[in-house]
Amino acid sequence: MGRKQKFDDRLEGTAPVVAPVAAKRKKKKIWLLLVLAVVAVVVIWLVVSAKNASQQIETMTNQIEIAPVEQRDLSDTISLKGTVAGISSVNVTSKAFSEVTAVNVQLGDVVKKGDVLCTLDSASIQEQITDLEKSISNTSAINNLNSKQARDALAQAKKDQETALADAQLEITHAEESYNGTKMLYDRGEADFPTLLAAQRAVEAARKSYDSVVESTTRAILSAENAVRMDSYQSDDSKSGDTLKSLKEQLEDCEIKAPCGGVITAINVSVGDINTDKLTLMTIEDTSKLKMVASVTEANILKLQEGMKAVLTADATGEEEIEGEITRVVRVKAQASVQDAGGGGYSVELSVNNKELLIGMAIKAKVMVKDKGLALAVPYDLIRYDESGNAYVLTAEKQADGMALAKRVDIEAGEEVDYYTEILGGDLKEGDYLVYDYAGTLNDGDTFSAFDMSEFGAMGMDGDMSGAGTGAEVMVN
Repeated sequence: MGRKQKFDDRLEGTAPVVAPVAAKRKKKKIWLLLVLAVVAVVVIWLVVSAKNASQQIETMTNQIEIAPVEQRDLSDTISLKGTVAGISSVNVTSKAFSEVTAVNVQLGDVVKKGDVLCTLDSASIQEQITDLEKSISNTSAINNLNSKQARDALAQAKKDQETALADAQLEITHAEESYNGTKMLYDRGEADFPTLLAAQRAVEAARKSYDSVVESTTRAILSAENAVRMDSYQSDDSKSGDTLKSLKEQLEDCEIKAPCGGVITAINVSVGDINTDKLTLMTIEDTSKLKMVASVTEANILKLQEGMKAVLTADATGEEEIEGEITRVVRVKAQASVQDAGGGGYSVELSVNNKELLIGMAIKAKVMVKDKGLALAVPYDLIRYDESGNAYVLTAEKQADGMALAKRVDIEAGEEVDYYTEILGGDLKEGDYLVYDYAGTLNDGDTFSAFDMSEFGAMGMDGDMSGAGTGAEVMVN
């Protein structure tokens, strides 16, 4: 087939090669149009969705809520969390330096005053007492003998002094009598002067001898008295006596009894352990009365005082309200570990008028700081002030077209308690609908549609005020 014939065939549409190529081109165009149509639909959907979302966000932002003005309990309270504890904690110790032979209780056991908690070995202590008493007895016997000998020596020294002094005095008497006789003879001329002088010297010698006897015998008596005194010191063995007293006290303390009733909250020894000085064998929580121990923050610790009343609740007792009272305020900051656990650093203790709770249970308290009772109140951030400093709020007033009218109502603001401010006076009444316009978009005289928070629906204060439904935009005239 020549080129001319092929060209003619294509003109007549009979050529077998041309038909498939045209069909393919047509299909490509159709698919391209379909893809473009789908993309256009998606773009339109995204634009519409974004616009709707923007409108929803704007609607939520501009939504005005209302709710009736109510009386609220403006009592100032502080909430605390803590745990139940016994009214007191007693550490059980023993003076006995001995081995633990029995432990009769377990952790968590309830004990009564006088119950035997554990025992220590008394045999070794009794043996020490016996040996010491024997030693003291022997020493005492020896000391008694020495004491008798010393006392006898003192008595003999005093007796010897009396005898020696009597003999010395007799010598003086004889010498004086001889001197007097010689003096008479000398005066009559019957004795010479040397004889008289010799007699005088004999008297002086006798008197010196007496003085020497006094000195020597007194020295002997003092020596004997010192011996008696020293013997009394030796016989008074205070060290041995103190040791014996201590051992007897240890012997009495080998049977450890509960000093009070309560719950065993700690046991620090086992059979075979050796008790040492100041070792706490176990701890008893006195559960005759219970208390709550709670951590307090720096912001609240200065507000709390002893005697403040509280209402306590515990998971273990459900919704039951338990009476309580602050009995102790600890205004000394605890260690860091305690702060981390309680979150405050300071703490208080409250009485718990309930005996069913157990040690360690979680408990909450609401402490009454100021009992103001019920009073008309509004959220403090809804109160506005004019240029003169006069306080007012906006209330919602029903309109015939179903909209609400913002109306200024003057008030006399009182004390702030948490989120609310007490209303002391003014024109605001219980039941008036308060406008919750936090953004400040409304002014006195503006109309708007509102969401009634008290009914969770359209405003409808009298049942016929449908408004524009929830989430309506502010409409200001």
